Amino acid sequence: MLDNSFNEASTGNSQFKSWLEQNTDILTLYVKDHQIYVAPREYRPTPEWESRPWGIPTANGQHVAPAAPITTSQAGELASTVKLTLRQQYNQIFTRLKMTSVDFATRRDVLRDIYRELSERPGERTTDELLDELCERYENQGLIRSKTTLRQIWQMGFRQRAFDYRDQVASVHVPVWLSSDIDSEATFVRRAESGFVYAVVNAGLEIDKTELALILLNDSEHTEYIDSLLEDLQQRGLIVEVDGRYVLPGHSSIPFADEPALQPIIYDIENVQIPDNMPRGIEKARSLAKTAMLQRSQDFAASARSYLMACRLQWDAVEAGEPGATLEDLRWYMASYASVRAGELSQIHRDYAHSRPYYLAFFFLVQEDDPLWSRMRGLINPMLSYYWVNAWRELGLNAGNPSLNATTPAEIAVRAATHEDPALCSLWYSMSTALAEVNPGLVRRVASQIRLNRGDSPIYAQVADTLEQMLMQ
Repeated sequence: MLDNSFNEASTGNSQFKSWLEQNTDILTLYVKDHQIYVAPREYRPTPEWESRPWGIPTANGQHVAPAAPITTSQAGELASTVKLTLRQQYNQIFTRLKMTSVDFATRRDVLRDIYRELSERPGERTTDELLDELCERYENQGLIRSKTTLRQIWQMGFRQRAFDYRDQVASVHVPVWLSSDIDSEATFVRRAESGFVYAVVNAGLEIDKTELALILLNDSEHTEYIDSLLEDLQQRGLIVEVDGRYVLPGHSSIPFADEPALQPIIYDIENVQIPDNMPRGIEKARSLAKTAMLQRSQDFAASARSYLMACRLQWDAVEAGEPGATLEDLRWYMASYASVRAGELSQIHRDYAHSRPYYLAFFFLVQEDDPLWSRMRGLINPMLSYYWVNAWRELGLNAGNPSLNATTPAEIAVRAATHEDPALCSLWYSMSTALAEVNPGLVRRVASQIRLNRGDSPIYAQVADTLEQMLMQ
């Protein structure tokens, strides 16, 4: 999903072209008369276009292998069976983290300015105020750096806990300091940029320091910087090195196997029966996920079965160390399964109480600071809306049941929290507290949206306060 303001005119030709080249997992590029044409990823090319695939000579300033167009039979968000190179997978993660929005020099320049401002005037401004000041300064200097761009660079540090909000809930509306362990500009920049390497490890990909340096620094020779990022992540306990491979801390090749929020899904994965004649491996898992994607709009139950078998095959492949079997794909399949299983239980069987653990598993997997957020972005608001509206349905309340098509999660939260029926208020509070435990960032976003929409209303402000207090429990 693109921001409405995202276009070539506002972004600049070179950056817009770079963005297109780095997102060939969701689109296809062709060239004609020295111009680039864009088509959906599932587009079936006519003979006129079939021989004109764009070669993608550069991505992030570097040469990458061309990606051939795929046919309709390969279509679907989860359907691609194209084996991506390690560089292409790195580039996808780099893009999903929104680190391609600016060039290397601009990114470093903004990070240094953020550090200097917080070092010289700690706790004097909110995030919003600081970014507004920087935006105005850059504008006066004739530099085109939008507040959206600055916020994306700020998020690099936020994701790696580089900021401190003291005893308040993290928000763009409260004073901000540097984290106490940030002792220099270099440490701050390294902390912010380590998020990319962490995301690569989190995806279960192997570490190629040369390729990582090429993408992050535009210079493949500075592998010692990648070493420093890995060392920082290890010192903070975010990754560990096992037999020469970097992984997340955990007792198995699947570090989240013991995560309480995922136990309903993991139980289903462990107990699903795979037919004896079904091929094993990641290729079959991809095929099943493609089938499930096509099924989900017509048959929740069938889609859930296909996703569940895809999860089991991918799980087994990761545990067996099958080449190309990544944790990122496993988490993708698991989140997709959680979404359709929640839909099956709540929309078909009307079993709202038993659907909740699957909603929560979905929200645990889809965090804002994770590449999976971009992949699942279109599902996040609908899933959250259904999660809360199901409180009305579970209690058999029809009057005042919000319209899902016309109501945002923020509006639903306000209506539930202020409802005349105390049973609904209590159930919503319990459900929201559980949500805050598995995905505090999402609850924080809703609270911010409530303040943005009607911050002058005492009732709206009270609901936002309630949500933020849940984050402090």
